Amino acid sequence: MTVLLFSGSGLLAQNDLAFKGHDPKKDANLNPYINKEINPDSNLSINPSSNWNMNPLKENSVNPTLNSAINPMINMQLNPQSNDVLNPVIMKGLRPSTGTWKGLFLFNDSNQIFGYISVATQNVMLSFDNSGTWNGYYVKAGRMMYNYFTLFGVWTGMFLCFDSQSGYNLFDKSGKWTHIHVK
Repeated sequence: MTVLLFSGSGLLAQNDLAFKGHDPKKDANLNPYINKEINPDSNLSINPSSNWNMNPLKENSVNPTLNSAINPMINMQLNPQSNDVLNPVIMKGLRPSTGTWKGLFLFNDSNQIFGYISVATQNVMLSFDNSGTWNGYYVKAGRMMYNYFTLFGVWTGMFLCFDSQSGYNLFDKSGKWTHIHVK
């Protein structure tokens, strides 16, 4: 079980087995600055600037403005504001501050915890900032990627792409890697 505590800088994952399995500082296989296979600047097959199948700016099927099936403003089953099962205000177990929470961790370019992700369903993942505040959600758009939406269902243009091994990398609107990664 992952134990999270609040501190002045937000939630802290304690030294427990669940977090250790996600820590890129302790496991070089999870660190995109050491493991070049999961680094999109080194591995072009996982970089949407060269692999257009995972780039919503280049591939219509993964662009929520062009594909209503993956747009939570149209497909309300994907929208936590309309679907109680996805809403962490109602489903408290989805919040990273609960003692039973299991999820993923967002890391910045220094491999510091930057936020948390709860897997609500196979198609929707909820995003929380470092203090545990719900700040948006990801909707599955293809076999290897998720688009990021605000709490109100507006697509930010940002998206996650599978890193080919252990997690995801976050890309900005232009398809450039933000150096934020998910484990």
